[in-house]
Amino acid sequence: MIFRRIVLGTTAFFLLSALVMNEASSADANKRFSVRGLGTNTCSKYLEDRNGSDAKEMSDRYADWFMGFLTAYNWLKADTYDISAQYKTTGLLRYLDLQCGRSPKSKIIDAATSLVNAIYGKRQKTGS
Repeated sequence: MIFRRIVLGTTAFFLLSALVMNEASSADANKRFSVRGLGTNTCSKYLEDRNGSDAKEMSDRYADWFMGFLTAYNWLKADTYDISAQYKTTGLLRYLDLQCGRSPKSKIIDAATSLVNAIYGKRQKTGS
């Protein structure tokens, strides 16, 4: 459990550090941005990993990546304290399951960005 938290914290730190080093905008002039880690996997690979022999370990890895993505989103998006306050990790992975089932050729980053776009209006705006 402690090791998982260290890995999650380290992943979030490096993701956030990489985002800070970029210029203020979140993408280039063509709305493209660099994606790293599990976000580059296809949805079909995600579904395969979630149902394979290492399903628990892989689910944890995808959950950690997704939580790091959401943490970075919270930090960089104005007027957003928590984009997904109403969702627990299992619900977030379930969203990926459904989204990837519909679009197996898309990337994990596409499913993650579709979630934040879908729930943006319900975000928690302040920490109080």
